[in-house]
Amino acid sequence: MEVYGEAAIAKFCRKHPASRRPLQRFLEIVKQANWPHFAAVKSTFAAADYVSGRLVFDISGNKYRIVASVDFDEQILVVDEVMTHEEYNRETI
Repeated sequence: MEVYGEAAIAKFCRKHPASRRPLQRFLEIVKQANWPHFAAVKSTFAAADYVSGRLVFDISGNKYRIVASVDFDEQILVVDEVMTHEEYNRETI
């Protein structure tokens, strides 16, 4: 997968330093991935969900959330939002 939006992850990490290692690990895994469909994503990230046309990844025991758009044909993941679990809950409730 090619990843766009790493700057959003870096900005989030500056604000939340404890997120740096788990989010870097997320990026490493995604960049090595070749996902032809959502089921393949689930085999890599069991807690990932498909919500309103975007993927929601639970990171670091559900402390952080990444909301991303994915083009499976082009193998591109675009990071739309990075937030804490609490921020995600406020946005979706």
